[in-house]
Amino acid sequence: MKKVVSIIILVILLTNISAIRINEFELNPSGADTGNEWVELYDRGDFDLGGYKLVNNDGDEIELSGSFSKYYIYTLEKQWLDNTDEKVFLYKDGELIDETDLLDDEENDDKTWQLCGKDWEFYEETKDDKNDCKKEDEEENEIELTNNVIEESSGDKETKTLPLEVQIISLSAKDIKSEKDKKSLDKSDYALYGFGGFCILLVVLFIIRKRKYKNEFE
Repeated sequence: MKKVVSIIILVILLTNISAIRINEFELNPSGADTGNEWVELYDRGDFDLGGYKLVNNDGDEIELSGSFSKYYIYTLEKQWLDNTDEKVFLYKDGELIDETDLLDDEENDDKTWQLCGKDWEFYEETKDDKNDCKKEDEEENEIELTNNVIEESSGDKETKTLPLEVQIISLSAKDIKSEKDKKSLDKSDYALYGFGGFCILLVVLFIIRKRKYKNEFE
């Protein structure tokens, strides 16, 4: 019984372990960098930032404080992130908790680096919201599918655009008529050949029978 209780307590503790992480950040915002760069942290529940700090790739530190639930946006008062060869570290009492990849952003737009699974992807910003990685992947798949199409022309000159995965056989009215005529011709040929063979057989039987009667009279 004690073992069961211990396992239950362990499971509860494990499910409540902090999963704070760097979730998204803006290296090169549209317009001026000052006051527009930001770093987003994420934790699935309520979180206390006491003892935490952000560090950039140059070693500059920012002490964090306060508490948040799920999404925490730290807006940088001055230009703190470089547009090239930049990464962000998250420390807790001197211990490294999380870090991003070494990344670049020279676009000067509203796209940000976002954590998608274990990879960092460059998408339209989702500040203070869930990273929309799945939606972006679906859009890329739609673009790829659109590029891989075939054009199928019918007899009336209408053009249809269809995915490559779809196999279509298109026949015009003329093609269908020709196909029917061909089948009809094949059947007529078979009938003609059969009738000719039957006639030959009758001639052979007639000759054999004639010779038989001739031999009998002789």
